[in-house]
Amino acid sequence: MNNNNFWHGKRVLITGGDGFVASNLAIKLSQEGAVVVLIMRHHRPILTIDLVGASDEVKSAIYIEQTNLLDLSALRRICDRHQVDTIFHLAASVIVSDAANSPYSTIENNIIGTLNILEVARINKISRVLSVSTDKSYGDHLNDTSEPLPYKENYALRGLDVYSSSKVCSDMLAQTYSYQYKVPVLVARACNIYGVGDLNFSRLIPKTIMCLLSKKSPIINAGNSSVLREYIYVSDVVDAYLLLMEKVGDYYGKNNCNMPKNGKETYGWASFNVGTCAKLDHNNEKKLDNVKSVVEVIGLLQNRIENIDSVEREKALNFIEIPDQYLDSTKINNLGFKSKVSFEEGLEKTVKWYQDNYDYLIRLAHKYIQ
Repeated sequence: MNNNNFWHGKRVLITGGDGFVASNLAIKLSQEGAVVVLIMRHHRPILTIDLVGASDEVKSAIYIEQTNLLDLSALRRICDRHQVDTIFHLAASVIVSDAANSPYSTIENNIIGTLNILEVARINKISRVLSVSTDKSYGDHLNDTSEPLPYKENYALRGLDVYSSSKVCSDMLAQTYSYQYKVPVLVARACNIYGVGDLNFSRLIPKTIMCLLSKKSPIINAGNSSVLREYIYVSDVVDAYLLLMEKVGDYYGKNNCNMPKNGKETYGWASFNVGTCAKLDHNNEKKLDNVKSVVEVIGLLQNRIENIDSVEREKALNFIEIPDQYLDSTKINNLGFKSKVSFEEGLEKTVKWYQDNYDYLIRLAHKYIQ
């Protein structure tokens, strides 16, 4: 291991520690020489880091703390005990349908949880913080002539459903702590993340794979077959998150000299889109490798697993579907990030993982594929 690596010896806290992105991030950080602390609210019988194949050597530098991010005192004690210098805040209530049915807990988890992370970072003078958000924060820009697709970081945040609006609020809190308290925080707004370890079977790719492996019809919400989404493989997202935290000091500048002082330049300055395309790629989004409609994604999976016809089902009355979504990732590209995994390659890896772990996963997925 190269002891001159940026992450060697860094003491890193990752919230949402049993999520699939957090698990892949923890493994990569441990391989890079960091000491990693995973915060989990609940403890599954089999941890996701085990499901995605973490070795004993990798896990030897990963600590697990079980706590609730709503407990500010407990969070401070964990940061003090482990002498944390870096925080990746990934924890959130992310299942959109569950958020629609449980607005209070979703808002509490996503907003107060973020507030507590930012407050600990302020008090403890944490060196670098990444607040992970989503492209859902932007909401509907489909027919907007002043702020057209693809989304840019300084666009208005128009989330109308509970999940999206809660992420809008957490984004604004991060921006506030950045400007008012000079907390070195960046916000990452990723497109749809997929890959090994994803146990959220309400998402299109995991749900469709498990349906097809179970000889069942893939499910399409009525009216959603043609909406466009941008997809990025989990290892690319991990690389993007690491790069943002490696560059945060340079981005802010000495004594925060790079921060714009006023006007529209301040809005979204601390935010970065994390996707696969730059502005010049979007001349025809329907030809982009990682921008796909629902039926295209299902078709690619049918070709790999089994060609079982899809069925449509009515959406819940309280379910708000954002139309086409894709990102302009020029800003993070200019920092040096470029996605490496094509959609075809990513699907191959993902399908294989679900096939290899099917006997365990089918019990978890059963509710979602009926």
